[in-house]
Amino acid sequence: MRRLVLVGPGHAHLFVLEALAQARWPGVETVLVSLGPTQLYSGMVPGYLAGQYALEALSFDLEGLARAAGARLEPSGAAGLDVARRELRLGDGRTLAYDAASFDIGSLPAGDTVPGVRAHAVALKPLERALPRLLSARETGPVLVVGGGAAGVEVALCLQARTGRPTVLLEDGGHVPRGASGAAARAVRGVLERRGLTSRLESRVTALEAGVAHLESGERLPFGTCVWATGARAPELFATSGAAVDAGGYLAVRDTLESASHPGLFAAGDCAGFVSGQHVPKAGVYAVRQGPVLRDNLRAFLTGTGTPRPYRAQSGFLSLLNAGDGTAVGAWKGLAFHGRAVWRLKDAIDRRFMERFQRLAR
Repeated sequence: MRRLVLVGPGHAHLFVLEALAQARWPGVETVLVSLGPTQLYSGMVPGYLAGQYALEALSFDLEGLARAAGARLEPSGAAGLDVARRELRLGDGRTLAYDAASFDIGSLPAGDTVPGVRAHAVALKPLERALPRLLSARETGPVLVVGGGAAGVEVALCLQARTGRPTVLLEDGGHVPRGASGAAARAVRGVLERRGLTSRLESRVTALEAGVAHLESGERLPFGTCVWATGARAPELFATSGAAVDAGGYLAVRDTLESASHPGLFAAGDCAGFVSGQHVPKAGVYAVRQGPVLRDNLRAFLTGTGTPRPYRAQSGFLSLLNAGDGTAVGAWKGLAFHGRAVWRLKDAIDRRFMERFQRLAR
């Protein structure tokens, strides 16, 4: 019996679990390692912050998913990896040997080593820890959202819609959302202005203390809640694992999603770094497309049937940002749209994705 260890219940691993639920892979034992018995779908978290969804609507029952796939759930998380021994160290101190291991654990917030961030800001990751604090009725004063990417924009708009508190969006780059087309940036800027949100560009936080953010310019910004929604940095798990990592510290993988240094070690989603040079942004839509490729290549490795196939990142995708007020901003191939119809489209896509895997867990 060969053992497959799936570390993290990310988007790509959902497709592996679905395949195992449909037909077990002969001679393969599967273990799903998670941090707790549930997983939140990040695409619907802003809607939850805005009060549009109950928590159950964006929650995956990992025990149910594991049971459907014939897998064992280990909910203490992963604390270490030794690729020479082919062992994973679990959060409770036990070790778990593997024949194949796949990582879909996302990334960590960049810049969280800035002085005071860990003590005085709410980091968006992990979501399970962030949400209770973000919705605390005791919090007062302005909301400061640091990071002007898609996640930061959505969180700022949705928290403001829910709480009515003054909200400032801080971005150290030149426009919001970071990396968006000109049309999308103009559409988002219009929504922010109509809603009365302040966006500050070319502004970098150098330190946080209780209730005050210190900027590189010397300015001090007061806040009641500071949300740290910056870009991604690599998980710390790989640094001492013995596996090859890319320049950013992400697990180095070939286009087949298999490790560039160790056969049988795979990664997908934000935690993977592609050594081929193909550009794969850290966004959930790419992890979803990687899911079927990861599924097929894990099966080929473990069962000796089939040929590994490469993942090719899509050239673009439909971006949908929840504005928290029953509208959304959509961007596609240089065009941008805003309105209630865009929100209904986003809601339908998200609910369909959730229902697919929640039904499997049931």
